[in-house]
Amino acid sequence: MKTSKLMATGASLLAAAMLFTGCAGITHEPKVDMSSLTTADEDAFIAALDKIGISDSDIDAMYDTSFSFAGDSTDFEVIVNIDAVSDKENQYSYTRCVDEATAKALFDFYYSDYDGVFDSKNFSGISSHEVGTNTAYVLIDGRYDDKIAGTYTPYHDAIYLQGDTVIVAISSDYDLSIEKEVNDFLDALGYPHP
Repeated sequence: MKTSKLMATGASLLAAAMLFTGCAGITHEPKVDMSSLTTADEDAFIAALDKIGISDSDIDAMYDTSFSFAGDSTDFEVIVNIDAVSDKENQYSYTRCVDEATAKALFDFYYSDYDGVFDSKNFSGISSHEVGTNTAYVLIDGRYDDKIAGTYTPYHDAIYLQGDTVIVAISSDYDLSIEKEVNDFLDALGYPHP
C-alpha cells in the first residue's frame, strides 16, 4: 500500500529554507550523547503523546506500508508510522523503517529543511546537530526572520535517528506554552529538548 504523507510544517520549512541568505545571534547547544539514549518504541511514543494530552483518537498510525511526501518522489518503506498533531498544532512523528538505510534517508529528508538555517544571518537562536551513519539528531530553538517578506519561521524542533527509528517533534509557533509541550513530550521519552 502506498500512502502519501503530508506534513504542512515540512513544506513550509522547505519553502522558508529556500529564502535563507546569509549569522547573527546564533549559539550552539551542547552535543547529545546518542549512545546514552534508549531508542523509544511505539508504546513509549504513544505514552509520551498521552502525557501531553493527545488521545488515541488524534493519532494516525500506519503499519507495513510506505509513504512519500508531497512534492517528492522518494518512497519510505516502514514497519510503523505514527503521526499526531496536538491542540497547539505541534506535530509529532514516530517512524520505524524497514531498515537503517531507509531511516537514514528519512532523517536526511527532514534534515534538509534545517541545513540552511543553522548558520543563517537571519536566524537567531540555538542549535545542535550531528549526523552519523545510524544515529543523528537536530535540536533547534529560535526563529528565522525574513525581513524582506516581513515574516518569520519559528523553531523549537527535535529530530532523532536511532538505527531504524526516526522521531520528530516540530513546534507550530514561537510561544512558551507551545515550546513547553514539545519539551514535556521529549522529557517523557527521555530525550533532550531544544
